[in-house]
Amino acid sequence: MIRREGKRLNKGGEKDRERERSGSRSGLTMRPGPIARNPHELYYLTMQRMREKTDKMEENKATRKLRVCVATCNRADYSKLAPIMFGIKANPDEFELEVVVLGSHLIDDYGNTFRMIEQDDFDIGSKLHTIVRGEDEAAMVESVGLALVKLPDVLHRLRPDILVVHGDRFDALALATAAALMNIRILHLEGGEVSGTIDDSIRHAISKLAHYHACCTRTAEQHLIAMCEDHTRILLAGCPSYDKLLAAHHRDDYMDIIRNWLGTCSSNLSVTNPFWPDSLGGMVMRRKERKDL
Repeated sequence: MIRREGKRLNKGGEKDRERERSGSRSGLTMRPGPIARNPHELYYLTMQRMREKTDKMEENKATRKLRVCVATCNRADYSKLAPIMFGIKANPDEFELEVVVLGSHLIDDYGNTFRMIEQDDFDIGSKLHTIVRGEDEAAMVESVGLALVKLPDVLHRLRPDILVVHGDRFDALALATAAALMNIRILHLEGGEVSGTIDDSIRHAISKLAHYHACCTRTAEQHLIAMCEDHTRILLAGCPSYDKLLAAHHRDDYMDIIRNWLGTCSSNLSVTNPFWPDSLGGMVMRRKERKDL
């Protein structure tokens, strides 16, 4: 009787082992699963984890410095960007400044004006040679393409929270295009202006790519609103390059600032303010003349 029971036990053990082997071959496990919970409890736990994760991210953002990348293309836009750069540099606890230099700053014929930035004691993070030599429109198109090839690596390395772009240069259009496609916030300076040249099209295109705007005049502000830009993201700030002039308390200081700008020590100054003709109107007239011919 004992033997029979032993045989039966052995046979039962063999069957159990066979079931385990067949289960492992089929990919099934015999381990007991987790205890099923109430769906409402699972939802509550999931929402609680998401809330804790969001609070932690907001806490990190509050303690982290805002990384601001300022991109300058030539001497003209640097005069507008310099006061902003000085303001960012004066608040190191809140901001981290990254400077990108490209365009005609790095051309010998234009005086290598990037040295002005170094003289102002700014650290240049990246220098990009993006200008294709030429006197025709094709050279500008090639320069934009070259900038679009080089900018993604720089922006990916710097990972700025916001990119500051000025004006209506084709270099600035390349900057705004690259940043917008990489989901980087853009602050555009002096948008909404109208000059009657091809610059208008470039300037308005940059404004539509930008997320924030600092404009100079109330008319420019109205133009941006007419382009369906959010009025809460438009700041009527005036021209940044006037900050030095506004800081002058006496006429002598005022004249010294102008002399430094012009790079002259002469007391006899004559200031001219040229206005460019409406080049777009000229293009329309030339097309009409060709059609008449």
